[in-house]
Amino acid sequence: MKTLTYKILLGLSILFTIGAIVTLIPFTGASYPNVFGYASICTFAPAASLYCIFAAGSICFIRSTFFKDKEGTGKERFKRHSRSLAALALVLILSVSFSVWFARIKAQYTDDTAAATLSLE
Repeated sequence: MKTLTYKILLGLSILFTIGAIVTLIPFTGASYPNVFGYASICTFAPAASLYCIFAAGSICFIRSTFFKDKEGTGKERFKRHSRSLAALALVLILSVSFSVWFARIKAQYTDDTAAATLSLE
């Protein structure tokens, strides 16, 4: 039988996975397009999607290492599951890369003047 902690972690990983998918859904009401060039629910996509995947994967790693696998010490279980960390590291690197790409593209959409800074004539 699964513990309450295991079930909560499983629920969180499912929510983050759903979030990763939802961020990519096209949405015509977006303030500007994402880096792929189309308007999506989250204009920070695909970086937001990758961060959600990273969060879901991290939770899955913790869940499988420390709550599902019961054999050995925590250190032994971590070592046994450590190969999974390579995929998580790759997703994190991609997330940061897309964040930088997003920042460069978003700079094209920022407004240098705000209504509060306009002077009265």
